Amino acid sequence: MAKDQVVAIDIGTSTVKILYIEKIGDVLHLINADIMSNPHPESPEQTSDTIKQLWNRIGIKQNIFNKHRMEVGVAIPRGSVVTKRLPNIPPSTTDDQLPAVVEMAAETELPFQPEESIFTFHDVQRFTDVLSVELVSTRRETVTRYTEALNTIGPTPSGVIPSMLAIETVARGQLSDSSGRTIIVDIGAGITDFCLMHGNKLQFSRAFHVSGDQLTRTLMTEMDVDAETAEQEKQHIPADQPPTRTWTRRFIVELERSIAAAERELNNEEPEEIEEIWLCGGGARVPELAEACQEQLQIPTRLWNPVYASAIDTSNVPSGTLESYGDTLAVPLGVGIHLLDAEQPVSLLPTEVGVKRAESSRKHQQLIAAGIAGFLLLVIALCGITYSRSQQSKLDLLDQQIATFTQLQTDANKQLALELILADKLSHQISPLDVLHAFSTLFKDRTKVAWKTFEVHNLDDLGKTRISCSLHANSIEEINSMHGVLNRAKLFSNIELGEITTTGDERRPTFEVKLTCRLTNEAIQMFAQKRHPKPVIEIVELELEDVNVSPPAENSESSEKSAENRNEENEEGEE
Repeated sequence: MAKDQVVAIDIGTSTVKILYIEKIGDVLHLINADIMSNPHPESPEQTSDTIKQLWNRIGIKQNIFNKHRMEVGVAIPRGSVVTKRLPNIPPSTTDDQLPAVVEMAAETELPFQPEESIFTFHDVQRFTDVLSVELVSTRRETVTRYTEALNTIGPTPSGVIPSMLAIETVARGQLSDSSGRTIIVDIGAGITDFCLMHGNKLQFSRAFHVSGDQLTRTLMTEMDVDAETAEQEKQHIPADQPPTRTWTRRFIVELERSIAAAERELNNEEPEEIEEIWLCGGGARVPELAEACQEQLQIPTRLWNPVYASAIDTSNVPSGTLESYGDTLAVPLGVGIHLLDAEQPVSLLPTEVGVKRAESSRKHQQLIAAGIAGFLLLVIALCGITYSRSQQSKLDLLDQQIATFTQLQTDANKQLALELILADKLSHQISPLDVLHAFSTLFKDRTKVAWKTFEVHNLDDLGKTRISCSLHANSIEEINSMHGVLNRAKLFSNIELGEITTTGDERRPTFEVKLTCRLTNEAIQMFAQKRHPKPVIEIVELELEDVNVSPPAENSESSEKSAENRNEENEEGEE
């Protein structure tokens, strides 16, 4: 199953850090990150409760479908891990044979009893006559302590990654094969990881205890203050100023010892120059620590934020969060990227835990598949029954609708026939008199233009209607004027004049022409409006003073009294 989500957890001596990373296509996205104080690291119950709170705070949503698609990785500190190069492996060993050969060779090289240890290997180097690997081992009880701390969150861990390999994974995003030697120092609360990179590959690593907690204890002793005050003071006192200067000297001495140890282990007769030192972790926030290291070691030194060094999308996380504690996330970030990108992660997870997780994942997948198959069968059966019933119901309903529609169609045909008859009776029918009246209205002066003959054909169908008449006129101008009037009347179309002939004597000639035309589509409505004009309603406005309205009588007694009063007033007026 493809890995696309990972939750990386770093259990430190004073804090617990957790990152939620998702892989979409080839792009890694940082979904959320959080950190919480772990005041009682020696208590497994307190540590487990802290991890559960962080798990809930970053909003990890688990369900039956993604439970086993989510990788959960935990970091193990470099101080709990032992590394050793195994150089004497037969060069003819194949990749399939290599795990068994390394297991046999490791029995004599492990610093612990075989039954008490867990080991793995990486960095396989093949040459013509040489084959070597780097052996990574730790105590079983150490791994158990870290994995059992995750019991409260539910999922089984899928990887236990050494911190130095996590730092190497993050640094690869900023270093290339052609890069020189770079030292990365992750200063934690209880332990500091020293990693020597050559190009983008880890060459040497170790851990030492000059860390943030030691600085706090130094300030408590020399300043005679409590732990809380010392934690605040170490954020303001520069590295080269007392009492922080005491811790800074110890720190630089450990850096020098680590560089010397690396040279001894690598057996470089002419060691390459170290190009730069990168400081990260909470202890790197000591003011002017990078400047003090650069001055003492004569090596360029700077602070390093691993979140911005890796090729990961951080747009989902507020920039203020990354600025606040992004420099402390090198280890959990490397654990997440290592689990998502590596084909075979370098993990110290016990074999039985991995087998248990694989078996649980397999059973989980089978359960999901069986549940989905049963659900699909149930859905298919229910759909079949429902479909059969719905089809029968549709057939019954269709029969009813057909019967209803048949009756409605019969009724509609009868009603339509009646309405067509009524419409035919009520519709206006053009008569020859309408046409003749139109001609008479257009040409009132018979002295100028007169009709000799008048014929109308097919008035029932406007498309076939044809009107023809013979006209007499006193002049050709009158004929042309008559033609223009007909064109503007909007009643007639296709107006054509025949050949004009002349009759009578020369003094008073008479011009005769035959005219043919048709009726326009608007003719029916225009003839109907002329025959049946709309009634004109006259509105009469009355003046208020012309209207005499008597007030309503209150009752019969008041009416009688009013009448008596009016009679008395009339009598007084007469007198």
